[in-house]
Amino acid sequence: MESIFPIIGVVFLLGFLANKLNKKSEEESVNHHYDEVVADMYNTQNNEGMKQDNDTPKPDTQGLMINTLSQLGCQPTANDDGTISVQYQGENFHMEFGGMYARVWDPMWAGIKADDPDLPNIREAVNATNFNFGPTVVMTKPDEDGVIGFHSRRDIMLHPACPDNVPFVKAVLDSFFDAKEQVRSNFQQINAQQMEMQRNRRPVGFTVNNAQE
Repeated sequence: MESIFPIIGVVFLLGFLANKLNKKSEEESVNHHYDEVVADMYNTQNNEGMKQDNDTPKPDTQGLMINTLSQLGCQPTANDDGTISVQYQGENFHMEFGGMYARVWDPMWAGIKADDPDLPNIREAVNATNFNFGPTVVMTKPDEDGVIGFHSRRDIMLHPACPDNVPFVKAVLDSFFDAKEQVRSNFQQINAQQMEMQRNRRPVGFTVNNAQE
């Protein structure tokens, strides 16, 4: 009877290893299948790109954006340099294009003096917003008046075959307002935390003597 337990242990160990190997094999099979799908997508894209010649018209992303913004009730202006200027919800936006991609800017929506004591906390609030949000908040160098400008940008892709371009662009434009609100909320939270820390900080040289004389 004493020799049965080692045999059972070996059988159990072999069964456990076989199960692990099967799971690993399944995971590798799934990953391999995913890699094949991605590779096929890239190969298809590359093959289509090779078939195109110089006579193939470039995508009119600017025209698509103008049409999309018009459906949103905006009145976009096409500039001579190929960009678009448009006002949405009282905010002035600027858009640049390259291929099927568009870079949307919300320029100079705020400014702060370089010597403002709140600047470190505002930088921290901006960094927190950029970590969590879609649009990227950009702080420029101080100008000749010492003012640092706040700008936001976001890169998107537009395709004429997509049926949801209108709600998509609307959601993108709305996200700029959310980003600004997030900066403000983060700044208030950072200030509140610092004030709480100052209240809880014991003055230098202050000691509590619990001993009774």
